[in-house]
Amino acid sequence: MSNLNWHRAGIEEIGLLQKVAVNNGVFANNYSAVNSFLYAKKYDSQIALWNDWIFEKYYVTGETSIAFPHRIDGKNSGAGEALSLLVEDAKQNGKPCIFRNITAEEKELLLENFTATKIEEAPDLSDYIYNQNDLAELPGSKYSKKRNHVNQFRKKYPDFHLELITPENFKTVCELEKKWFSESSESLDLRQEAEIICMALQNFEELELKAGMKGGILFAGDQPAAFCLSSTLSPEVTDIHFEKCLSSFARDGGYAVINNEYAKTITTKYINREEDLGIEGLRKAKRSYYPEILLPKFNVEVKSGSKA
Repeated sequence: MSNLNWHRAGIEEIGLLQKVAVNNGVFANNYSAVNSFLYAKKYDSQIALWNDWIFEKYYVTGETSIAFPHRIDGKNSGAGEALSLLVEDAKQNGKPCIFRNITAEEKELLLENFTATKIEEAPDLSDYIYNQNDLAELPGSKYSKKRNHVNQFRKKYPDFHLELITPENFKTVCELEKKWFSESSESLDLRQEAEIICMALQNFEELELKAGMKGGILFAGDQPAAFCLSSTLSPEVTDIHFEKCLSSFARDGGYAVINNEYAKTITTKYINREEDLGIEGLRKAKRSYYPEILLPKFNVEVKSGSKA
């Protein structure tokens, strides 16, 4: 038996999960310490610590999905043994062993150790990663439409400004989320997302301290128009978790403005704006900002028993 101590990630483990992400220099948002904590309930995700390795598994459409393991110190030595333990754990639980949302590099390392029964590229899960300078400066002709949106907003709301999120304005964020939710088509995903945003705010100070969480509120005059939340994914990458703009302001370019204004506050080289989930409108919007990296992801099912 593998005897892995699977359990839901708690706020007290954020520091450890962040250390893993930082030491491994991850670019993929699914290895975010904040995401592991905030989405634990939605995906019934669980983590386990074994010999300085962090394991994570979660559930998507009824299937057990396994994240690629990472060593706390960022090294790869012993990866074969760690992978074998995860494969054996799945076998003992009578489940197919599916590594989901892994990068091309991780896929190759997995295939060095195991025989795949199924490999599929998952374009809906590809991460959109941008140069911070591009989003902050909107340089050149390719960003002319975005600059036009910003100028349109500035013309209508000349006194707009961005305010960083603090405990003193949590109430404003909550009210913005409620208004945004009321404008949207109600769905289970959006209800869960609202709960996750509340959870992020309830734990904001701890997440700020341990994982660099911060956020911004866009005001059009004295009217709250939009907000966003982010965290430090790794030394070179900031992860944007949420970005919401009320429809009345979105029509005037509100999304372009909060994207641009918030990017100016970010100090990492790259900004990960996560995946498009196969939603055509979201895909079009993310591509319109010309990502520097479109990080491919794969789902790989492997047979038990290593190649060795």
